[in-house]
Amino acid sequence: MPFATPYPQPAVKAAILARVAAGETVKDICRGDPALPTPESISIWSRQDPAFREAMAAARRRVDWMRRFAFDEAVAAAFLARVAAGERVKAVVGQPGMPGQATYRYWRRTQVGFQEGLWRLRGFRYARLAEQHRARPRWGAFDPAVADRILVRVARGEGWARILETDRSLPHRQAAMLWRAAEPEWDRALKIAFRFGRRTAAAARSRARAAELTEAITSKIVTGASLCGLGREPEMPCAATLLRWFHRWPDFAREIDEACEFRDWWFDDQILAIGERHGPLGLAAARREAAPLERRMNGLAKRPGWKRRRDAAPMWGDHS
Repeated sequence: MPFATPYPQPAVKAAILARVAAGETVKDICRGDPALPTPESISIWSRQDPAFREAMAAARRRVDWMRRFAFDEAVAAAFLARVAAGERVKAVVGQPGMPGQATYRYWRRTQVGFQEGLWRLRGFRYARLAEQHRARPRWGAFDPAVADRILVRVARGEGWARILETDRSLPHRQAAMLWRAAEPEWDRALKIAFRFGRRTAAAARSRARAAELTEAITSKIVTGASLCGLGREPEMPCAATLLRWFHRWPDFAREIDEACEFRDWWFDDQILAIGERHGPLGLAAARREAAPLERRMNGLAKRPGWKRRRDAAPMWGDHS
């Protein structure tokens, strides 16, 4: 370790301060040049020399400022490119590799080219919004026909904000909120439509999920599984959900019924293969091996929906 002289030369102090102001740390400076003192010696100098201490603090503040606020043309170009692609400024600021909020504000105040690029992009956006605003009719008084259209679409599960944003034949959201305040009856009807819409949207998601899992469920049922057993698997919905799908969606119920029919044939084939393997002289052994399959088959005899089929079937002797 190099010896730390207690009486440093002013030139050594000036060189250290210049390198710190350039962005290097004291440890890196001392590690890279054996002719310089140790970091501990520089710390002692700072405590003994107030002027050197103040100069070191100022150099570190400048480095910190440069690290946070120095303008980077490549980063600024990437920022403007993302804004030009359609992203909002608030969504880009603070992202990895992008300037933070304070840096963005500083660049806007001090960098003329960056400010001009932002204004040019915002001018295009403002012009597009103005064109869209001119294409949308101005709404004033409450229109019952248009209000009914909104109620129907909301009850079908469409999003309230998306409807008003995308359909130019409907009032914008501020006008619709004024309608809700001015027409309490329509506001109550809209709240009811919101509830129905949430249920409709949930049912649509449930049906899509059922269609997505139908193939996986039927393939497992064919080889001996049941809906209740599948409901205990971690990647499957619970048994109550599967049964609800069965009773609610006819397409799903039809696939499950066919899979249960194939499952009975699969059990018959397994039992028949056991009998053929043991032959006529191994009847007792065949019965012992086939007994678990027969118990499983008997336990699955009541397929999903068997109660409804039983209640819907006519009673014996009922000729009505």
